[in-house]
Amino acid sequence: MINSLFGQFSPDTILFIPLQLVSCMIAIVWALYIFPTNFFSGRISYIWTTVRLEAMKLLFQSGKKASAPWITTLTAVFFIILSVNLMGLFPYAFTVTSHASFTYSLAIPLWLSVNFLGFFMAFNSRLSHLVPQGTPSFLIPAMVWIETLSLIAQPIALGLRLAANLTAGHLLVFLLSTATWILASSPIVSALTLIILGLLFILEVGVACIQAYVFTSLVNFYLDQNI
Repeated sequence: MINSLFGQFSPDTILFIPLQLVSCMIAIVWALYIFPTNFFSGRISYIWTTVRLEAMKLLFQSGKKASAPWITTLTAVFFIILSVNLMGLFPYAFTVTSHASFTYSLAIPLWLSVNFLGFFMAFNSRLSHLVPQGTPSFLIPAMVWIETLSLIAQPIALGLRLAANLTAGHLLVFLLSTATWILASSPIVSALTLIILGLLFILEVGVACIQAYVFTSLVNFYLDQNI
């Protein structure tokens, strides 16, 4: 039972099992392809294979060949975020990706891995990125600080963007659904609110897909910068 505006972001339990744990496990089962392609039959198998291939084409169409070993990992991350986002739109479901603790637990390790790889493979080249070409000598110390801060801001923005967008969308859906219920005594106004709620819900489905794509694409972009 939701008693407050932000009550929907409080994790619930089923048989003493946190819902966020259940949703994450379902997402991981789907994303890591535990079920092989031939587990499904006929048309379902074809649709699933097509979705996977099209997602990979979309995510890595502008990637470098050197990032090929990361394709499986980043594709898994994409489907984990996508499935958790979509499951969060079901009634009484909990959206783990609306919590910064979860988004940062994905963003920070991925960002660290990518940057450690970059410094390990090309240490001098990575250091040279701290000073843009053509920078005057007297601005070099300031540019090093600015570039370092911008580098540190990458995982912060990566995790915050995902959590903030999903939180904002869920709050709007909650407010409009509450307004539809309260305005039930006025059929015309309630019907208009319900139509807006339906359109907003469709928009939220799009946002859930786009945010998964943006998160994975940014990690892939950081990877391309480092290799």
